[in-house]
Amino acid sequence: MSKIQTEEDFKKIINQINYFSHAYILSTNNLQETLKYALIFARTIILENIKDEQEKEDISYKIEKNIFDDLYIVNPDTLGINNEEIEKLLKYMETKSIREDGRRVYIINGIERITRDISNKILKFLEEPEEGIYAILITGNIDKVLPTITSRAQIINITLEKEPENIENIENVQNFLNNILVKKERTIAYTNEILRDIISNREEIYNFFEVIEHIVSNAINKKNNLITKKEYENIELDKLNVEILINILDITNKLKQLIKKNININLLLDRYIIEIGKELEKC
Repeated sequence: MSKIQTEEDFKKIINQINYFSHAYILSTNNLQETLKYALIFARTIILENIKDEQEKEDISYKIEKNIFDDLYIVNPDTLGINNEEIEKLLKYMETKSIREDGRRVYIINGIERITRDISNKILKFLEEPEEGIYAILITGNIDKVLPTITSRAQIINITLEKEPENIENIENVQNFLNNILVKKERTIAYTNEILRDIISNREEIYNFFEVIEHIVSNAINKKNNLITKKEYENIELDKLNVEILINILDITNKLKQLIKKNININLLLDRYIIEIGKELEKC
């Protein structure tokens, strides 16, 4: 397949696929960023036969936040991909989807880091693929992927340039979150005053809460042993359980969507702080 350098390139390629193969390898120079491309690919496969727009929207959101039941992701630790993670994956693939369509996707990030023993366990699914189960394998070194695996998958080459992060904005968001999470006695007026010092328009507010989504998603990923970004880590969020983190993520997403509409920003922010406070009371 063609070489890919941007997200748009990638979307064009996968949208041209008439029939999805049971397995793909994404060969890349950036494992962490390519996981995002793998999620786009997984979403495209899962949504292909779904007609209901609301269902598509709901599934897309869950895939983006790594909380969709019919998607399983295996990430390497410092020593590689361990046997326990693959055993969990195999058990997952033995279960059936509760959805009528039933398509399921598993992603293995760093497939070149599996041992021969582990590779034999997943080869069965590559050699005799079950209907409705698709594999997306990501590698940073295609030459180190076992030939028995590369021969059973289609390869897509992805070469990415790393985009710089807005570190200052991340720090502002972290301070804002910590004010809510730690200093619960602070008033809404005090928190809004903090925001007014760093945000001046609706677009900046939207971007601000988009960063909050990244930070909360990062905390959820950490709980699920998925890849995380150091700059998004928040010690206070790490103390919360996954259920509360997912609820905070939902609250943040809903507020972010409302920001686009002609609704009083101060009222939205007040509501956000109140709803987050209610979640924290469950701790």
